[in-house]
Amino acid sequence: MLTFRNYLLIIKSILFLSILTDIYIRYKNSLLIMILLFVFATIIITNDYLRNIRFKDHTKYVHISLFFSLCTSSILIFTIDGISTYFYYYSFLFEIFQFKKNMLKFFIPIHVLLLSFYAIGLKSYNLNSISYFLIFILSLLSYLSILGMLYNKRKLEMESKEVKQLNEKLRLANVKLQECSLEIEEVAISKERTRVSQELHDSLGHSLVALVMHLEFAKNICTTNPLKLEEILAQSEKIARAGINDLRKTVDLLKSEPEVQDLNASLGQLINNFYLFSNLKITYTKSTDIESLNPIIKTSIYKTIQESITNSLKHGNATKINIEIIKNINNVKVIITDNGIGCDNILKSNGLNGIENRINSLGGEISYFSYNNLGFGIKLFIPI
Repeated sequence: MLTFRNYLLIIKSILFLSILTDIYIRYKNSLLIMILLFVFATIIITNDYLRNIRFKDHTKYVHISLFFSLCTSSILIFTIDGISTYFYYYSFLFEIFQFKKNMLKFFIPIHVLLLSFYAIGLKSYNLNSISYFLIFILSLLSYLSILGMLYNKRKLEMESKEVKQLNEKLRLANVKLQECSLEIEEVAISKERTRVSQELHDSLGHSLVALVMHLEFAKNICTTNPLKLEEILAQSEKIARAGINDLRKTVDLLKSEPEVQDLNASLGQLINNFYLFSNLKITYTKSTDIESLNPIIKTSIYKTIQESITNSLKHGNATKINIEIIKNINNVKVIITDNGIGCDNILKSNGLNGIENRINSLGGEISYFSYNNLGFGIKLFIPI
């Protein structure tokens, strides 16, 4: 594939042939001068070829070579004074505007200065003639137009680069935000479990200790005081029932996470969280009756999709994610694919292991498919 340097070199080669033609036309009667100018022009184009093709990655050589080309080409303008030499000299601007800012500040003044020397020292025209004035104005306007065009092009490229960098930072920040959200959720769950375990210890433990004490007392008086025994057994029953009620309440609190009741709304909210990125597109399709699924299944599907989106952004650098939920008679199928970098060998992280545990606990199956530069995909089946 032809690069910018290749195109520039092709244009310079065409201009070089035109310059050789000008040299021949102007100096065909002066063989020695013509040969010297042929050699001089050949040295210039050879230097340009080496700079743009052979040594393009050697920064120091590129700078020295370009400085040499500017100086020698300005001499060529003095000698030949043709349209081809002008354009050949102008073509160096395209190279200069590829440099970094500090070298740009160095080469632009040199380019302008050498061209100014030519304009000041030009002897071919009468300074007072209208033709010279028109030529000078047209040359100046064309030069300034090229400078302005290249400056605006460079400015747009820099702005585009900055936008890409900001988008990447924004993408990483959002991924980090999602990770923090998951971590906060896990911390909240852990704290809730700790609270529930303390509740079990305080309430149920107290009930069991009291029940044991009543039963031991009942055993001791079962033959000596039957009336008291009946009272103790009745009280023991109350303690046991109270303990059962406390246990039931505690089990209700022991759920590790809130169940998803409205899967479509929850996924819509999840996808909206990523609409911050102009370069990220999430496509979501579903069966019409997914809300009839068991809340436990809907929760597992939601968590799987949430983890998959985070992985696609964090590890795959994906810009497109496709989510499909299909509910059949006996199962529900979920397919999640992206256009990220993919991989040949899938190394399961905690996130993927967590997804597998969720699906396996419901009697489902999960599989992954991925290849380098061909994205990553997850397919899962859950019986219903």
